Amino acid sequence: MHDAPIYAQLISERGDIPTLVRSEARRLQRDFEWILSWDPSTGAPLPASAARLASGARRPFSTGPDPDDRLDSPGH
Repeated sequence: MHDAPIYAQLISERGDIPTLVRSEARRLQRDFEWILSWDPSTGAPLPASAARLASGARRPFSTGPDPDDRLDSPGH
């Protein structure tokens, strides 16, 4: 799809909107998973999520698109 001239023109004019939307959706999903992994009564991670949080599953906020979301990356 990236080799279509009209698509290339749209990306140059408007940006790669599908990539930006997917990236933002993944960021929100990570944030919600992080929020939902905490026990409000103790203020600590729930036991099942503690290992995931310790392994660094939550990435810091980024304003740019996630490189894994690019339409021209392998697997798309």
